[in-house]
Amino acid sequence: MKRCDECGITDSSFDEEMGEHVCNGCGLVIITEMFEETVHILNSAGENIRSADKGHLGSIITGEGSYKFNRFKRSVVPQNIQQGLMHCNMVLANFSPSESLKERVEKIYMEAYRKGLFAKFSFEDRATAVVFYALKERGTPIPLKKVMQEFEVNPKRVRKIVRKLNSLYRNQINFTEVNPAYQLEYHVLQITKDRGYLQQCLEVLARFENIVSNSNFTKSKSYYASICWITTNVFERSEPTRKQISEACEYHHSCIYEQTKSLLALIGKTSVKQLRGKDVNKIGETNV
Repeated sequence: MKRCDECGITDSSFDEEMGEHVCNGCGLVIITEMFEETVHILNSAGENIRSADKGHLGSIITGEGSYKFNRFKRSVVPQNIQQGLMHCNMVLANFSPSESLKERVEKIYMEAYRKGLFAKFSFEDRATAVVFYALKERGTPIPLKKVMQEFEVNPKRVRKIVRKLNSLYRNQINFTEVNPAYQLEYHVLQITKDRGYLQQCLEVLARFENIVSNSNFTKSKSYYASICWITTNVFERSEPTRKQISEACEYHHSCIYEQTKSLLALIGKTSVKQLRGKDVNKIGETNV
């Protein structure tokens, strides 16, 4: 029997449902799955690129079925890890994830798996918790209830994994703190994949964040959708329209209208049309 790399004992049990050997001493997942003629090569999204003969693409395979990352950022992994990453992908698909978010989710999953944090938890529990954690880590306050929509999971079990992840990284994440740029990116990607529009939105956000910080303004849930609507007008774009933004972000158009109205009041304007073609960096200045 393979000795546990973490605590050194040889006492383990096999979880038939998950296809994993788990150390009974420390809970570490012990990888003992044997590779035969082929291995599966995944990309950062957890998608199978192709099967290849052992040893290709600089991968390193040992007799006990251990795995290592190769220099192409692809990995040779056991099937149960593939399953976990695919479940993560299914949860992520609901949030129009950026490549950096996909990569972060994969890294968290692989590190947590190796440390044995997932023992006795289903693939659905794991994926939901990892995606939720990654989103919170980036300052994107998406409620757990929404992240749980992909799978029917027990929120208590998901939160338990999240606590384990917080302990693993020994970080001081403030789960109530919002990163404006990441939150805006999340909203924009619900609307369009146009990176040019995203960059314009970020410019407008930076300007209004400065204005808002010097006032008693209270942001509503539709704040970032309003920034998108203002951006459409500042850069004289025909799309996305307020209706398109409303439908994509799932806010009633009246909520976006009221939040936009409040933002405009801070700079002495009454209509977004008054900002069409204006220099972003001069918004809010006198006579602009």
